[in-house]
Amino acid sequence: MRGPGREFRMADRVINGLLTVLGLALIAMVALSVWNVFSRYVLASAILWADEVLVFAMIMLAWLGAIACAWRNFVIRMDILVNILPTAIQRTLSLIQLFLVAGICLWTAWLSWGYVLRLFRFGMTSDAAGLPLWIVHGAITLSLFVMAMIALLRFVRLAIWGRQQGWQGRLATGEKQ
Repeated sequence: MRGPGREFRMADRVINGLLTVLGLALIAMVALSVWNVFSRYVLASAILWADEVLVFAMIMLAWLGAIACAWRNFVIRMDILVNILPTAIQRTLSLIQLFLVAGICLWTAWLSWGYVLRLFRFGMTSDAAGLPLWIVHGAITLSLFVMAMIALLRFVRLAIWGRQQGWQGRLATGEKQ
């Protein structure tokens, strides 16, 4: 029977691709911002839609980047007290935490999905750039859903096999975590 390693390596590659796209988007955002400042103060004609696009791009960058953080388990923790507890209690608390994270993310994604559908149906666009707003809000919904699936995967892995660590991928330097 084949283990889950192949699927996790594939997911690592997808996450690395996502991070590459997000990095390129960040470079493009900086270039647009620099060009907008130059055109505003040197050429005396600002790009009217640039600030709006930059705000929306930053929102999407943060939420889609959260998927990579969730996959690689780069989350902020306050676990000093938990780490001194017995292993069985740590495992139980981890299961509760993962269940709550998955539930809250799924619930919020569901609510967000309804909002995204309304934006799509009404054809709402941003004021300056005319961007369809459902795309920006859809990135948030997608991120919440994927983070919920990651939490559920960790929950199942911990509940069934008793382990959660060891499959989060590689750091940007190529080192194992």
